[in-house]
Amino acid sequence: MKKIIFLISMVLTVINAKELKVTSKYFHYYMAKKQSVFKGEVNATKGKDNILSDELIIFFDKNKKPQKFIAMGNVKFIIALDKNATYKGNSEILIYQLHNGNITLKGNAKIIKLETNESVKGNKIILNRFTKNAEVTAGEKKPVEIIIKVNE
Repeated sequence: MKKIIFLISMVLTVINAKELKVTSKYFHYYMAKKQSVFKGEVNATKGKDNILSDELIIFFDKNKKPQKFIAMGNVKFIIALDKNATYKGNSEILIYQLHNGNITLKGNAKIIKLETNESVKGNKIILNRFTKNAEVTAGEKKPVEIIIKVNE
């Protein structure tokens, strides 16, 4: 019973006073590694943020706080950086590091800012949740593509 309560508390850890809810077809917790692994139609939601993927791994610290999320396979997401910046996109892999705010998208990555319809495409995109800085890297065969609104 203690293990079940511990597992549930790890998965439902509160981040910034909002509940993280994850659903999937399969779940496994690795106590020694402090990792939760979700597979099959994964849907992770926290506030307005939502990540859909084939697989999601959540890494915890010794205090049961999430440190990093890795979503893999058919990743689609909506992330609200603040009340004026909501991003929708997709990639093959999404890595979110909570300690520094970096959200890294790898493989056919695309982000659209919903408020302005501006977009960025590349092989790798790094978006920082705190600074809102972005860095985009091209793939071998595809250049970086950016669409922005220009005020004249």
